[in-house]
Amino acid sequence: MYAPTTDVVDRLPSVDRVTNWDIAGFIISIISHLLDVLFDCNIAYRYYDHQQFAYFFTTLAFILIPAFINTVFSIRMYMLDSDKDNADRSATLTDKFTKRRLCCFAVLIFQLAPVLRYFDALQYALKSKRAEKNKDPENQRKYYELMVKEDSDVALLRVLECFLEAAPQQILQLAIIFSTNSNDKNSLNQSDTFTLFHQLLSIGSSFVSMAWSMASYQRLLRVSLKNKNNISWPGTLVQFMWHFLVTVSRILCISVIASKHLVPTILVILLHWFVMTLWLSCTNQKNNFCKHNKVYDMFFYSIFGTVYIFTPVTLVEGPTFLKYLFFYVVLFVENTIANVVWYCSADPTLQEQIYYKPIVYLNIIPFFAGLIFMLLYYKVFHPSTGYHRTQAVLPS
Repeated sequence: MYAPTTDVVDRLPSVDRVTNWDIAGFIISIISHLLDVLFDCNIAYRYYDHQQFAYFFTTLAFILIPAFINTVFSIRMYMLDSDKDNADRSATLTDKFTKRRLCCFAVLIFQLAPVLRYFDALQYALKSKRAEKNKDPENQRKYYELMVKEDSDVALLRVLECFLEAAPQQILQLAIIFSTNSNDKNSLNQSDTFTLFHQLLSIGSSFVSMAWSMASYQRLLRVSLKNKNNISWPGTLVQFMWHFLVTVSRILCISVIASKHLVPTILVILLHWFVMTLWLSCTNQKNNFCKHNKVYDMFFYSIFGTVYIFTPVTLVEGPTFLKYLFFYVVLFVENTIANVVWYCSADPTLQEQIYYKPIVYLNIIPFFAGLIFMLLYYKVFHPSTGYHRTQAVLPS
């Protein structure tokens, strides 16, 4: 016999406290998102100023199309939330913007959908904090729950923004860097070192942002589900390394092959997107976004099929081992083929570049390192296995 240990479950705790770190996190997230938008617009302007119109329009498309998709998702989430008996949502900033067409246009152009959600979560956090000071536990808990719900919604929007906007932008900028540095003429970056520096800074920050968005999404998803166990902060950091390293490998592979073989790369990516969209529609029959609407079904799975070009996202509860196995086998095959083709078809000018051989190692090593972190997470840090395995029997 043994005394069962007390397991911390991802239901809201008995004392629902909003910390100063929560409030600071929302403020930092708002500022960082606005800075991301500013940096993207700055890159687009520099291409326009240098009369690189193909790069300009491609960059602009990668800004506006994901912004439109994020806005649609945010409005759809708001509509689903409004169907519930929750009068408190009527006073949110998202509600005020959604009801005005001009404001919706501003949200689309300036990519404000996640920002509105952050403001709503911040508003609930401050109300919960105020209720705590007034010794009103009922309102303190209510607004804490609303904050968690908004935070989980914005985490999904951040995942979409990262893999629909930031990832394609990184591929575009890296492909430009690789192609212009393998030629001696028509090089924008050689004549503007600040643009090159800004590209590298933006690429690096986007890598971190994408990995953190995935790790925080998984954590907040479990926080919002009352029957799920906690992901510890060490587990979150291991998840961060897992997604960061795999994403680095994937984006570098696509970038280098696209810099030399653009059309075949686009065709392979479209095929990958089609297979992933079909696979998602067959394996994820239940989700709260679609509500059995065929149009939303098609939109939902096609969008996440795009995200699955880079990384898998958990959409419904259930076993994930076979899904991850299938996805990473496909990823490994595609990355390997891209590496071999790029390495073998390199011309003498490219072979003289300093990054010619190191880029192959950077395409391979991070992928396997990321898988090692994934195995470490599931073996040691997953809430239901390894070190964090639940010993007490929880009620269903």
